[in-house]
Amino acid sequence: MNSPGSLLKIQMDKALRLNERFGPACLNDPESGRLLRKLRDLIRRTGAAMLQSGVVSACAKCAVSGKGSCCFREMGESYGFMELFVNLLLGSLLPEKTDSQGSCHFVGDNGCKLQARQSFCLNYFCPDLKNSLGEQTILATRQQVGEQLLAGWELERVLARYIADADRQEQIGPPSCRR
Repeated sequence: MNSPGSLLKIQMDKALRLNERFGPACLNDPESGRLLRKLRDLIRRTGAAMLQSGVVSACAKCAVSGKGSCCFREMGESYGFMELFVNLLLGSLLPEKTDSQGSCHFVGDNGCKLQARQSFCLNYFCPDLKNSLGEQTILATRQQVGEQLLAGWELERVLARYIADADRQEQIGPPSCRR
């Protein structure tokens, strides 16, 4: 049986192999390229909203202090290969080892090292953060997050189809090899 850390390593290795095999083609594909640009733009908008509201600094400070509960170890271990592949396409690096034992594998000194994060990572507001931000700021942030998550889902769907189509073509082989 694999330990959780080794499961994450398997997902990271698979994402790295996908990136090596399909990354350049996906970046140059008109549909996946368009969706990647859309996601990158929405990530910037979400990041700007979270920076302006104080979420980024509060969460980064809490995460590296070790007192926070939202950047827990199992959160990092829940990332799948497709989410990690999307992050590679966006230019994120997948760290070989964690900076902080007991925390999410992707937490660094300045917060999360990934650009495309999971829903929990973007939607969770601890009680202290809720009190300091107020309901209107949280609602506006969650609306922005929702747009980003939808764009990420659309991109993952297109990438999965692209990869499946490429695999099918490899199985069929060049026209002269078909029977």
